Amino acid sequence: MKKLLLITILIGGLYPGLLNAFHLKADTCGGYIAVRSDYDRLCQGETIKISLYSTINISGARALFNGKEFIFVPNEGETSLFTLIGIGLDKEPGNYDLTVKVSLPGGKQRNFNTKIAISEGSFRHRRINVDRIFISPSPEAEERIEKEIALTSDIYGKSESRWLGKGNFMLPVKGMLVKNFGDRRIFNNSRRSRHRGIDIRSPAGRIVRAVNSGRIVMARDLYFAGQTVIIDHGIGLFSMYCHLSAISAKEGMAVNKGDEIGRVGSTGRVTGPHLHWGIRLSDNYVNPLSLLHLSFD
Repeated sequence: MKKLLLITILIGGLYPGLLNAFHLKADTCGGYIAVRSDYDRLCQGETIKISLYSTINISGARALFNGKEFIFVPNEGETSLFTLIGIGLDKEPGNYDLTVKVSLPGGKQRNFNTKIAISEGSFRHRRINVDRIFISPSPEAEERIEKEIALTSDIYGKSESRWLGKGNFMLPVKGMLVKNFGDRRIFNNSRRSRHRGIDIRSPAGRIVRAVNSGRIVMARDLYFAGQTVIIDHGIGLFSMYCHLSAISAKEGMAVNKGDEIGRVGSTGRVTGPHLHWGIRLSDNYVNPLSLLHLSFD
């Protein structure tokens, strides 16, 4: 994680975009408010955690970035607030304004302004051969696929407003990490797609565990993803586990970090047994490994 003291107006005004990580601090109302960023990298497909610390009572905070609003929530110990921002895979590189608005007692407000410099990610091109039914689905399969897309879109629009996670994120299964997030793939020399997760090569039947606490919002078989589990961790963050051979979680149940939710398999559109692990944050798919670089303790 990168942390850097930012002299708010002097340096930020003279050299906008040069300072990526930031630590903003302001004295106010007999105390202080500090805002800090943490991340692994600032490029397409990554995650930024913005934390807010205060010695005074505040009534709320929100961040404005790329035309969207992100609400701050208490961390596990309620000693600070945080929010998570996902950078889209197709986000144009450049400098983007970030404003953190802190609501103070008596209706007052304190704003923190800075810039986030987003760079271009490095993604590979891959050619993959799969069963023809995943390239030219039957009319019945097409109808099923459309229903599954509508179902998952509905699920992603109903995240808990509070944070359900407990502590730091963990890997879901033991195995070989394939760092293929964002790969541009061509299936059977025809269908194109982006890989919106990472693959973990692991023997069929190995236990898959929840990467953090949350609520099971999907546990069913999907056409392309095979047997799939999706967990809502709150504030718009979902983790997904695809191509399972068996599902042990049930929709609606609460899970703790490390709980068994299924077994590695090769269901759906695959070339062999592995776990596809994905993370969706608000409207963007982000690199799951980016969460492992963030502290939630």
